[in-house]
Amino acid sequence: MALLTEEQWLKENDWLEWASGVGIEDLRSFESCLADHATSRRIDQDARLASLIGVTGTPTFVTENGVFLGEPGLWAAIASLGQDPPHLSNTSLFDSGEHPSQAVSELGSLSRALILSDERIVLLDGHTLLFVNAGTGELWTAGGEGEGPGEFASSGYGLGLFRSPDGITVWDPNIRRLTTFSDSGDLRDARRVDLSSVTFRHGTANMMGVFADGRFAFIDRDPSGTSDDGRTPMYAVEVSEEGTWTTIAEFPDAQGISVLFGHSTLVSFGGDRVSVADTEADEIRIFDRSRRIVSRLATPGRRVRVSSDQLDAARAAALASYTRSDENTVGQLEALGMPTEGIRPRELDYTYNEIAPPIDVTRFDGDKRLWIRHNVMPGDETIRWTVWNGEEDVFSLEIPADFGFLDARGDLVLLRLRDSLGVERAVIRRLVEG
Repeated sequence: MALLTEEQWLKENDWLEWASGVGIEDLRSFESCLADHATSRRIDQDARLASLIGVTGTPTFVTENGVFLGEPGLWAAIASLGQDPPHLSNTSLFDSGEHPSQAVSELGSLSRALILSDERIVLLDGHTLLFVNAGTGELWTAGGEGEGPGEFASSGYGLGLFRSPDGITVWDPNIRRLTTFSDSGDLRDARRVDLSSVTFRHGTANMMGVFADGRFAFIDRDPSGTSDDGRTPMYAVEVSEEGTWTTIAEFPDAQGISVLFGHSTLVSFGGDRVSVADTEADEIRIFDRSRRIVSRLATPGRRVRVSSDQLDAARAAALASYTRSDENTVGQLEALGMPTEGIRPRELDYTYNEIAPPIDVTRFDGDKRLWIRHNVMPGDETIRWTVWNGEEDVFSLEIPADFGFLDARGDLVLLRLRDSLGVERAVIRRLVEG
């Protein structure tokens, strides 16, 4: 108890005097234990075990359902006991690959998707929005390539897909336009956003969402403040239609694309909340729009020492990814009749962290629950998520590694399934208790 309530022992001045002062009577045995090399080895073993399972300080609570850090971890640990964590059902309530329309059954690139209600979902495939009744299969389409009303100049991951009170809103950064559709794909509104009066630190910023009152959520960065480890200061800001902006939270950017198993800050917007998770920190902070921290959540997951096989696999995957990216760029330029002589496969000088960060993705779902993905390592067959509902309810969920999380609402989870040939499908599975 004295180790937890006093700090004098941290100075390591005179251990025998300290032991006597806290009431240890058998000082001879204490001194013998202190000098024994077996004691040092046991401490080293315990320290290595703590590092492997993600213990970074006290208090930490460990159960068969996970590692829970800090004082908030106590209620999470207790809640995890006496009940089995939920799991995904083995059967799909919806599978896009089985849809009668080829537009749904043969998706080109499923970049984003949302659950709109218990019956309806929307899938973004390139420039096209597919509104599907998951029960009946009824299909409505919207979008298309272009700059006309309801069309998109950007595509895929270049588009932002957000919930709005009237249905969904799509942000097209190429023409800076917000387009709103109903849940069945009817065009409700299309308006260009004039950001000419907004002076971002970087000149431009990425829109991450639209608040309920119409203000915009952006991620801004300040390249002039890059730190020694290559992490740039970043800011979550809200912008009014009049062009005024307010900083909600500050945080460091990622270490860089050339750092394997690198640290980053994961930022998500849900309702009027902003979650900020620096993977080097032991807690996730939840801000409201007044910059006030309304919740703190102990960072789940564990820090894992990277093996040589995992490093080789990560390096090979990174090289393949950037090679594909360059090939796609060349193909797009050739299609436009533009020169490609200066485009070459990238040759990055990769560095890496010996200890991988504990988490790598955060995302709010349709019920404003925060989904936190434990770091996925090369060779992992399952992916573990920790889900937090903003109060005291936390649960963990394991899904197969070939399923990617897209959205959730109630007990429905919308997932991306990519088969061995790279063909993508959207599936809905139910969360089952126990």
